[in-house]
Amino acid sequence: MSNGLYQTPKQLVASGRYPFTIGQIRHLLLYRHRNGLEGAVRKVGKRLMFRIDLFDQWIESQTSGKV
Repeated sequence: MSNGLYQTPKQLVASGRYPFTIGQIRHLLLYRHRNGLEGAVRKVGKRLMFRIDLFDQWIESQTSGKV
């Protein structure tokens, strides 16, 4: 198993790498079981953490191919 970089939702938004607000990230987390994001999210205690490499893969998989 590879060691991935983990970030909290606040760190993810603060990084500026993704065009999401904290509200949008919370919405994605709330519905992670429906939208397929559950594979990129780890629960550490009470905190939810994003595994960045899997989050990037999830984002790329969301494209419809109609560019």
